[in-house]
Amino acid sequence: MRGKVVGRVVKGVLATLFATIVALGGEHVSFALIPQQNVVKLKAGNITPQSVVSKTKSASFKAGQTTQTLSITGTFETQYSDVHKRQMFAGIKSINSKVTSGIGSWKQTGYEYQLIDGGRTYVIYVSGTYTIGGQSYSVTVSVEFYCNADGSVG
Repeated sequence: MRGKVVGRVVKGVLATLFATIVALGGEHVSFALIPQQNVVKLKAGNITPQSVVSKTKSASFKAGQTTQTLSITGTFETQYSDVHKRQMFAGIKSINSKVTSGIGSWKQTGYEYQLIDGGRTYVIYVSGTYTIGGQSYSVTVSVEFYCNADGSVG
């Protein structure tokens, strides 16, 4: 009985802490400290409570008369959602890019993102400067990363 009461108090304190952080504008709140219920125990191929996953995707862009390929690697945190009964995106750790074709040079200047599809898909917009033959081009490309139910990213 005492253990259940203590558990409820801890959950209440954590919920209040989380609500306060969100109310004060906390952007990156981790759910790692909030006790999860009905989380599947870790076995090969099963859902994990929280994980960090990297995935690389490609996008093409035109620079002058040439088409170049940009590889974009996203590293994401996923978190099990008891409400949705699946893994969902919980945040972005990093977004990096590099040109994988041609002879020019690439410098990433930033990225923006949208979380869509109820928290299952990130649309990432990568910006940078591609330089070839003394000519520089401002480039923005987009890719989508999807969080699968098991926490893998496609």
